[in-house]
Amino acid sequence: MKNMVLKDFLKQSMIAAIYVVLVFILRFASFDLIQFRVAEVLMILILFDKKSIIGLTIGCFIANWLGGAIVIDIIFGSLATTLAGILMYMTRKHILLSLVWPAVINGLVVGVILTYAYQLAPLYYSIPSVFIGEAVVMFALGLPIYLSLKDNEHFLEFFRS
Repeated sequence: MKNMVLKDFLKQSMIAAIYVVLVFILRFASFDLIQFRVAEVLMILILFDKKSIIGLTIGCFIANWLGGAIVIDIIFGSLATTLAGILMYMTRKHILLSLVWPAVINGLVVGVILTYAYQLAPLYYSIPSVFIGEAVVMFALGLPIYLSLKDNEHFLEFFRS
């Protein structure tokens, strides 16, 4: 039991750390009105293990915090990741529907934050902007990566152990 908790803690810590590193390596595309946050591709991990929601939420929280986001963005941006993750897990049998949730939830939540908290653009621009960026990441990167990993025994073993 104790060993299992430690393994889960380490897995979620690794996921969070990878998310943060990807955000900062690709910082130019991770913030502002037009976003292609490549770290969001890690959302596909939820399709393999629902516990990944924890690591992704923590990673998003830390990345936004260290990236200089305002408090409302840090909190609600992270909650958007959590909600999208839960919806992804609930619809995991329908892969295309599952992959659209991060785009829908982040489009709405982050779009509203960009408009009202940062005053970057009107809603009719900010919501589609975030939605499109997230959809591109999830479908152009996430779907092919998911398809290549879903039958990979070595990768799947990581989540079974």
